[in-house]
Amino acid sequence: MDLLFMMKNKFFQFWKNHRQLITIGLFLSIFAFYLRSPFEKEAKVKDTCAKLNSSYQITGDEAIKKLKLKAIKNYNNRELANYYCERYLGIK
Repeated sequence: MDLLFMMKNKFFQFWKNHRQLITIGLFLSIFAFYLRSPFEKEAKVKDTCAKLNSSYQITGDEAIKKLKLKAIKNYNNRELANYYCERYLGIK
């Protein structure tokens, strides 16, 4: 019983001394994750577009899957992915 009380007391002292640091650290890590999400998506799109346009490193089907686009009948998947990349990156 006495040991349990000491453990609770030590945790309370730790929390009392470090609560501001822990709270700020948690807030900063959540904020960093929030900021990283859009940049990560844009980096993936740019990487896929670069691979698509440089020496045929990936096929049109792979690009459609990575860019999460719908395939349209009577159109080449590579052309669709290229059009998307041009519009997304503002090339034309």
